[in-house]
Amino acid sequence: MDMSLKKTTYGNRKTILIGQDSYYIALPVKLSGTANTTLKAGQPLVGSLATRLTTEFTAGTSNATGVLLHEVALDKNGKGNGTIIVAGCIDKLKLDSAIVTAITTANISGIILTEGSAI
Repeated sequence: MDMSLKKTTYGNRKTILIGQDSYYIALPVKLSGTANTTLKAGQPLVGSLATRLTTEFTAGTSNATGVLLHEVALDKNGKGNGTIIVAGCIDKLKLDSAIVTAITTANISGIILTEGSAI
């Protein structure tokens, strides 16, 4: 039996929160979309929190429930796992302008979009 250690290096994830100890409430969710695409951090997500373990969330602004915490690359079937922020302070300086527009359009009650430090 091989008892050797395997070392794996992972990169840092960019955070969209206003600060490292920022207030937020987030839950794991299943995602669905176009195969082999990437959903960007801050993307508004549409779906039901009540059925989040069995129903997939999709990108959209109409009736959005929250925003995606980290960038997620969808697989060849258009599936992925992510984290939805349902309430929190998001730093718009850390987001693409298209995502800022999408969050503003979605007007999610628990999301506070403000300018922070961009670091």
